[in-house]
Amino acid sequence: MSTLAMTSRTPSDLASAAPAKGAAKDTTASHPTRSRTTGSRIEGKQTFIRAIRAEWIKVRSLRSTWITSSIAVAITVLFGAGVAAASAQTTGWEAEAKHAITSGTAIGMIVVAVLGALIVTGEYSSGQIRSSLAAVPQRGRLLLAKAIVGAVLAFVLGAGSVLAAWALSLPFMNGNAGSLADPEYAGYIWGTGLCYAGIALMAMGLGYIMRSTAGVITLTVVLLFVINIPLSLIAMKWDWANNVQGLLPQVASAAVTDPFALYYEWSQEGSMYFLEHWQAIAVFSAWAIVPLILGWIVFSRRDA
Repeated sequence: MSTLAMTSRTPSDLASAAPAKGAAKDTTASHPTRSRTTGSRIEGKQTFIRAIRAEWIKVRSLRSTWITSSIAVAITVLFGAGVAAASAQTTGWEAEAKHAITSGTAIGMIVVAVLGALIVTGEYSSGQIRSSLAAVPQRGRLLLAKAIVGAVLAFVLGAGSVLAAWALSLPFMNGNAGSLADPEYAGYIWGTGLCYAGIALMAMGLGYIMRSTAGVITLTVVLLFVINIPLSLIAMKWDWANNVQGLLPQVASAAVTDPFALYYEWSQEGSMYFLEHWQAIAVFSAWAIVPLILGWIVFSRRDA
């Protein structure tokens, strides 16, 4: 009797039952898929804050970051504290000794430039730049996140180093040390931080343009030191060489490390300090911003 009932079902009855059963399966299976997709989109939403956090994780995970940072701090602290202490104990230099805590920044800028270059060029040499662009497709956002991380790190290194140089030299100053309670004297601390941040941004911009760590370091050393040697010799004969020196980042940086012009005097006709104080700050800012803008243009138009 049951066999007869089964065979008595028409093909149309079977056809109408099959889609209904299949539709039920599709409906129940589709919900988890949609849920997982929606969840992954929410969890993977890319924001500017997350881009900054990712860049900081990458920077702090590199051994080269800590090695370079340690060298920058050591140079700035030891040179600054050493020159300040020696000046305080040298007849005729006691009054100038307190301003010498920034003596190490001239060499420290080169090390900070290396750090800034590695943040950018290190990704090109390792191929990590492709992964970075996959995570942050908006190149402007990626560049800005790197710039913020590099600038903040350099600022901390500069400000912390000068503060450490002041503290280290304090016992040897024979009463000639400056007071951090003086807002203008304390400007050496945050001024050096801004100087290091500017140099780091300049190196990062050059890194996007050149994509070569060696190239960026070479050009930075030339701009900060090498080119000053022939210009100093030429300036003995022609005054225009002094004007060129005054427009270079090393001389202009003095207006930033000494933000209240306690030591350096500006608007000196016929010298490399011929600019006004605010003009020198503007020139140094241009050295930091213009390479970064050019780097963004190149980075946004060139393949990784």
